[in-house]
Parts: sequence; structure tokens; C-alpha cells
Amino acid sequence: MDTIFGHTGLLSQHLDHFEYREEQFRMANLVANALNEERYLIVEAGTGIGKTLAYLIPAILSKKKVIISTGTKNLQEQIYYNDIPLLHTILPLPFRAVYMKGRTNYLCLNRFERFKSQPTFSFRSEISHFETISHWVHTTLTGDRSELEDIPDDYSIWSEICSDANYCLGQKCHHFKECFLTLLKQKAQQSDIIIVNHHLFFADLMLKATGYGEVIPNHDAVVFDESHQIEEIATHYFGMTVSNYRLDELVRDTLRELKQSGFTLKPFDPLLDRLQSGCTLFFQHFISPQARYRLRQDHLTSEVVTALTSLLNNLMALYSKLDTLSSKTEATEALSRRAREIYQHLTFIVEGKDPAYVYWCEVKGKGIFLKASPIDVGSILNQGLFEHKDTLIFTSATLSTDRNFSYFKNRLGLGQNNDIEELILDSHFDYTKQAILYLPHNLPAPDDKAFTLRAAGEIEDILEVTCGRAFVLFTSYRNMTEIYHHLQDRLPFTLLLQGEKPRSVLLRHFKENINSVLFATSSFWEGVDVQGEALSCVIIDKLPFDPPTEPMVEARIEYITAQGGNAFFSYQIPSAIISLKQGLGRLIRNREDRGVLSILDKRISSRSYGQQFLKSIPPYPITRKRSDIKAILT
Repeated sequence: MDTIFGHTGLLSQHLDHFEYREEQFRMANLVANALNEERYLIVEAGTGIGKTLAYLIPAILSKKKVIISTGTKNLQEQIYYNDIPLLHTILPLPFRAVYMKGRTNYLCLNRFERFKSQPTFSFRSEISHFETISHWVHTTLTGDRSELEDIPDDYSIWSEICSDANYCLGQKCHHFKECFLTLLKQKAQQSDIIIVNHHLFFADLMLKATGYGEVIPNHDAVVFDESHQIEEIATHYFGMTVSNYRLDELVRDTLRELKQSGFTLKPFDPLLDRLQSGCTLFFQHFISPQARYRLRQDHLTSEVVTALTSLLNNLMALYSKLDTLSSKTEATEALSRRAREIYQHLTFIVEGKDPAYVYWCEVKGKGIFLKASPIDVGSILNQGLFEHKDTLIFTSATLSTDRNFSYFKNRLGLGQNNDIEELILDSHFDYTKQAILYLPHNLPAPDDKAFTLRAAGEIEDILEVTCGRAFVLFTSYRNMTEIYHHLQDRLPFTLLLQGEKPRSVLLRHFKENINSVLFATSSFWEGVDVQGEALSCVIIDKLPFDPPTEPMVEARIEYITAQGGNAFFSYQIPSAIISLKQGLGRLIRNREDRGVLSILDKRISSRSYGQQFLKSIPPYPITRKRSDIKAILT
């Protein structure tokens, strides 16, 4: 590692602005040892250490097949398009790398062909975009949707023609050899470094567990970057969801397949009509003003049970009818499997008998999603991952709470594993000189009715000193919109509000307009990198505790309490600390950055647990004087 990361190593010889970092060197050595000795490693690497190269270079030099799993596509792209070409130039060892996304990012030639034979468009504008895709099909080597830069993100036809496990015919498909996913898998088989994201990794893990094949090939080791996201993503993929959309798609796809394959529709039409109307009747019972709520036994009224019984009977009838067709096709067999799986999942969710799951409903627009999610993913990860992998490396800028990894390990089921190397590497930025933490002393508690208006006044005063140039981050949409509307005519800066435009557009406008202010919620708390004076201030309205009424949070609290634990101190506080570290981490992104952080929640000072938050974040100088804000910016 010294010949690469050292003062006169390969990186210093090839990079114009190379800076030796002791923390990066230490991390690279630990990663190399973990790969060579087949061990588990947890590293918190503060911002600016250069953790990507610190794990990527040892992975390449190990001569093993290594999965690099990231939390975001942005980091995937950075590694593949920036770091990999650099290392091909620098390292003396030849290696092959591949970049894999989730399958819906790739065109399915079979679905495209079938849709093209009987296209259905809702709007005239969709036709020209489809013509663009039709030309692109003959030139693309990857089938990757990202090549279609002029196709809108919300182009609905893509869901009709992309690769999807529900429609995949596997080796029985007549496009199997030239299939973009087949070619991608073959490339992955031949590669040393396979770059995926957590969503694809856990979707593949679930696929393997159910015996329906795999996307990611067998490998020797996994490096999880942005590891703090693993629990939530694993919870999603090891759960079940049945929605009105899922049933509508089953009916639509069945009709289309029967027509295209030349089957007579007469025996199916009444059944599909009953299934469609039964779906509407059943799901209307779950419409609620609450966006998310627990499903409990009192939801199963006699009307709901009657509608459910009818829906399940029709699903089973469809499954049987498709399964007994005299001339079945691979596509009708796939539809039969889908009908049976929906029947099984819906039965499991509504019965709600397994205490290891929380059963809940989410209402999003016209979509109603009934879900069963595992309360504790630790046992699932132990059986599906940890028991089969000798080398796993977890890293992120935010893994520790109170200077240890107990929370992270317990949430993933690693708490009993004592043979894990652990290291916290603090950022090499000088936080004592680059930033201050301003804690107002005169604001009411967050649950006080006066808080929102007083907080708006404090934000206005801070922004006047910083001349805008700020992120104002909120823990709820309600507070965000209320304070935004209160301030939009009172401040002389461009104010940007999350939701008014796509995230990428908001960030571009923020960077271009040096004095602008962005009002945002959770999705902007991490994964956003704005360097320089455009971002000189980050204001956080409240300590980011997850609402205890959220179904997953409520169920986890109940689970920990039933085990004899203290959910507030072992789960709620550490979770909020990780989120706070992510939010505060938006400010200082390089050695030249200067700025002010402000937390408007008095609990960080007035409650005893506030010290845990302060001990877990970098050592920013704390001030209660607004006049000190100007000093750090001049």
C-alpha cells in the first residue's frame, strides 16, 4: 500500500493535486488485510479521506472477484467512469470491471418486440419517443436506458418494454443469446470488480433465496460503501408488497399476452372483469388520509373479508386457468406464477400471523400498497449473507454513534460477532477552524405551538447574515412548506423548494445562483455534494428522530421493548444521530470550505441525551452568538 498511497507512491506520481493522507493509508492497509485474511471489517471514514480508492485499490490488487456495492447510482457512476479509468492507467496489474444496474434499467428485446407489434399509447408525444427507442435498439450495445438522454424520466412506455423478473422467460426466450442482461451477466462473470448498488445487491440476494436464478455472479468478497443504508434497503427487499397497481398490471398483461398468442379471450373475459372490479372493491377499503398506517385485525371487517375472499378466489381461478391451457407458452406460465405469487403474498399480509413481520399500508396518490416487512433483518442477513461470505467490508462516513459501532452491528445482526476489525477514521478537515455550530438559546421546544413561527424568524436572521447560500433541512414536509411560505416574500434571495422541480434541477439552480436557499427534507440530507461558497450554511430545524407512529419504527420499538431493551436509547437516538451526521456533513466538503451549521432544536442542549449527539459529530466550536456567524464567513 505504501508504494501506491505513500508520499512518493503511484498516486502522487499521477495525480497533480495528490495529498498524502494518513487515514487513507491506514484504511487501505486494513482493507487489504481483510481481503487477504478473509475477515469482516467496519470502517467509518470521515469526509475527504478518500475512502473509495482506499477500498478499490486493495480490491483490485487482491486478485479476487469483489463486489463493490454502493448506496446510490451517483457513486456507482463515479467509481466506474472516474476511478476505474484512473486505476487502469496507474496500476501495473491488468483488471476487468463491470457496472451493473437493476434490471429495469435495461431494455427487454422480447417485451419491446411484443409491444411494437401491438403498441398502445396514451398521448401523442409518446409515439415520437418510442420511434427514438426503435432506432436506438439497432445501435445500442448495452440496452441501458441512461443512453436515451432525450427520453423523459417518467416515460410510461419504458415500464412496458424494460427487463422485469416477472416477464423474463430465461433460456426459453428466443432473444436469450443477444439479451442485454445475458450479455451483462457474461461480462460480469469475466470481471474482477463488479460495481452494483445496494438495491441490486439485495434484490439479487432475494432472488437467489427464492431459487429464481441470479443477476450477480458468485464472488469472493463484498465491499459495502454507504453501509448506513443497508438495513432499510434489506428490509424492503425481504418484505412483500401487493398493490392495486400490481393486480391491474396482471390483468392488463394477461389480456395482452392472450391476444398476441392467439388464444380465444371468451373463457377469460368474465374472470378478468371480476378480478379487475374485485381489486377496486377490495383496495378501496384501505384508502386513508394517513400516508402510512399499521394493518390490524380490526381492519378485517366482514365487508373486507368478503371482498378479500372473492379476490383470492378469482386469483386462484386465473392461476388454474392459465396453468391448464392446452398450448401453454413461456409467457402464460410466467403469468400463472405471478397470479399464484400475488395470491400467496396477499394471504400472508392480510392474515398477519408471523410476529417477525410488521403489516402496514402505504397510500401514494392512487396507489394503495399493502406490505409485510421484517422487523429485524439481522437473522435474515445471517442466514442469507453472513453464513456464506467470509469477507465483508462495511464503510461509510456515518456508521458510529457515541464513537462505537454497537448500533450498526446490532441492527444488521453482527452484534454477537467479536471477530470483526473496527476503525473510526476522523476527517482530516480542520473543523475547529472551518465551521461553527450555532445553537440559538431562545427558541421554544419543537413540540411547542410557537416553534414554527419562531424558527422561521431565526432562519430569516441567520440567512441575512450568510447572504443566503444555505440548505435549510427539515424533518417534515409540513414544517418545510409552512416556513418556506412564511419566508418567501421576506427574503431577497432565490428560494428553492423541494418538490417544485426535479432534484437534479434544484441542485443545478442552487449551484448557479450563489445566494440561493434550498428548503428540503430527508432526500437532501445525504448524497449531495456542493463545494465552495454556494453552500456556506446548513440549518436543521429539529433533531431527526423518526416519528414513533411510523409503522416500521413503531414495530421496531415494540420488538426491542419486548426483548427487554430500551428502544429510545438503543434505537431511536442512534438512528437520529446517524441522520444528523449525514445532514451536517453537507457543509464541509473540502479544505477550503467555510461555513456555519445551526440546529434549532433546544433538546441538543437541554436534554441529557443531547450530549450523545454532540459527542458523535465532529468537534465544531459551539456558539450561541449570531455575531460569530459573520466572523467564520469573512
